[in-house]
This record gives sequence, structure tokens and C-alpha cells, in this order.
Amino acid sequence: MKSQREPDDLLVIRVQDGDRCAFDQLAARYRAKLLRLIMRTVHDPADAEDVLQDTLVRAYRAIGAFRRDSAFYTWLFRIAINTATAFMSGKRRQMETRGETPDSGSPDANPELQADIVTPEDILQGKQMAEIVDRAVASLAPEHSAAITMHEIDGLSYQEIADAQLCPIGTVRSRISNARMVIAARLHPLCHLH
Repeated sequence: MKSQREPDDLLVIRVQDGDRCAFDQLAARYRAKLLRLIMRTVHDPADAEDVLQDTLVRAYRAIGAFRRDSAFYTWLFRIAINTATAFMSGKRRQMETRGETPDSGSPDANPELQADIVTPEDILQGKQMAEIVDRAVASLAPEHSAAITMHEIDGLSYQEIADAQLCPIGTVRSRISNARMVIAARLHPLCHLH
């Protein structure tokens, strides 16, 4: 029986040779990280699950063309980013067709209101701080949100993120820097309450 921690490259070769179980191992290995990445763009858990499934189907269908010149997870994250972005674009078009404005009533649309709601006691609770950071990240453009998530949560290097996002490393640095500034701006009022 093959080891659970068999390297990605060997599992990819097995999948390319027709072993569906090897793909299931890869999917299980990256499922949580992919879902977290997709949630940064999609926000709705049910939609995120659908996008995750679509990502895995697309990856399985395309794995024969994967040349292994980059890491498998980078390739898989790129598919997830593209699938989530396409999903949200389609959703936005549907809302505009119906005359709706995406997120117009969202409490996240007004950061000043969020700062007024938070009390000094809330600041002391790590959960509240995490929620504010999550809202700040959710307010970012999808490529910025994905970049900061891949770097800070998944531990990917700037080069790995550049490979996943198909952009220069300088663009990744800029996206992460901008994301950090947005997060810092959201947290700034909280730091002056105590």
C-alpha cells in the first residue's frame, strides 16, 4: 500500500497513468487549503464548496497536460483562483442583469461603522480581532486576497504565488503590501482604543 505522504510528483505521475485513487489523495491533501483560498473570493460556504468541486474536476481533466515544471499545488491553486474568479464574475453579471448591486447592504462596505461597534473588551478577545482581519481580507480584490492568504496562511513564497497567479513577483509583492495596508487600516482604530 502506498504511503499517505507520497510526494506530489509521484502521485501526479500515477494519476497521469490512470490511477484515480492517487488523485483522491492529492485532493484530500489540499482540500482544506483550497477551500480557505476559495472562501477569500466566494464568501458563501455553499458556493465555495461548489467552486472547490469544480476546481477538482477541472484539475482532474487537465492533469494529463500538467508538465511538472512547477509545483503541483501551485498549479492547483491557480485553477482554484481562476475558477473562483470566474464564478464571482458570473454571479456579478447575474445580479446586474436583475438590477441588484453586489454587497450594497453589506456591513463590510463601511469600515467606520465596524470600528464604532468594537469595544475595548472586544479587542482583548482574539476571536474578534480575527474576524476584523477576515473582513478586511474579504474586502480586497480577489487577486490581493488570494496573494495574502497564500503567503500568510499557506506559507507559499512570493515566487510560488507568482507562479500560481501567472504574474511577475513584483506584482505579488505589491498585492501583499497593499493587502497589509488595508488590514492595518482596519485594525488602526482598534489599536487606539486602549
